Amino acid sequence: MSTRGCRNWAWTLVALVATSFAGFGPGPAVADDRPKLVPEEGSLQVVLLRHKAVRDDLKLTHREARRIHEFTEAQWKKAQKAEELADDKERDRRYDEMTRENDRFLGEILNGEQRKRLDQITLQVAGLLWITRPDVAAELKLTDEQKQKAAEYQKVAHREMEELLHSETRRDRHAELRKLHQTSKKRLLELLTDEQEAKFHEMIGHPFRGELRFDEPALVEEPK
Repeated sequence: MSTRGCRNWAWTLVALVATSFAGFGPGPAVADDRPKLVPEEGSLQVVLLRHKAVRDDLKLTHREARRIHEFTEAQWKKAQKAEELADDKERDRRYDEMTRENDRFLGEILNGEQRKRLDQITLQVAGLLWITRPDVAAELKLTDEQKQKAAEYQKVAHREMEELLHSETRRDRHAELRKLHQTSKKRLLELLTDEQEAKFHEMIGHPFRGELRFDEPALVEEPK
């Protein structure tokens, strides 16, 4: 997937995060209300770490939560500046650099078990995109045909999400986002053989039961 394609997918995935589990607050109402994030595939994991439910699952401390908040705010400012660049090559170079920074940060803030669990949660949320990552595809033993089909599904899902998020028609976006998420999950499972599906469920670990909300404070102050 191209660098620009990954950036576009990051927006789509954040919308999917908002509706992947029961009990959520409303997703973004219009395109201008999109939550903050940093670009590339790694952005999803950083965005997930901004959620208290994910941090609680990983047993992160308040001090670590503050580090996550400060890092993501700084990365968001870099992303804004990158988007203002007219030179595509320089813009992509900046995003590639941020991707490396994201990965280094995750390695610093999480231990091995926490990183593994975050990968599991991310795969539960973003399975349709993440199965084409080289490491995931290799573990699932996807064929070239399956990878090609997954890429086609990704394009369709991205187009559907963009149409919904940019629509000015009054509708229940929360319900429709949930429907799109279920459709993406169905497409994912259609790609896999019975053996691959069993492996996929093994890879995602135990279900994430936390409640993800985009209307929660970015960081709650530690009680004194």
